[in-house]
Amino acid sequence: MMEAMGMMPREHVLDRLWEYLDAELTPADEEKVRKHLEICNRCYPQYDFRRAYFEYTRRIQERDHAPPELRRRLFQRLLEQESGNGYGR
Repeated sequence: MMEAMGMMPREHVLDRLWEYLDAELTPADEEKVRKHLEICNRCYPQYDFRRAYFEYTRRIQERDHAPPELRRRLFQRLLEQESGNGYGR
């Protein structure tokens, strides 16, 4: 049903949020994700969290050039939290 409305199904959106934030999707897929996020109360918090994380790490890198080990630990922690507590799934 969502695909008929020009949107991606929820599981596809959650799998592609990082690509969306990095502007790595095709224009068509970007539009589908954007439309989905505009109406989905379950996916938007995940997007909002990842967007905030993305912005935070970008600012740290620009300001302090965070060491690779810190970036790796932060990213690993995020992945563990997502898979460990069932976020978005």
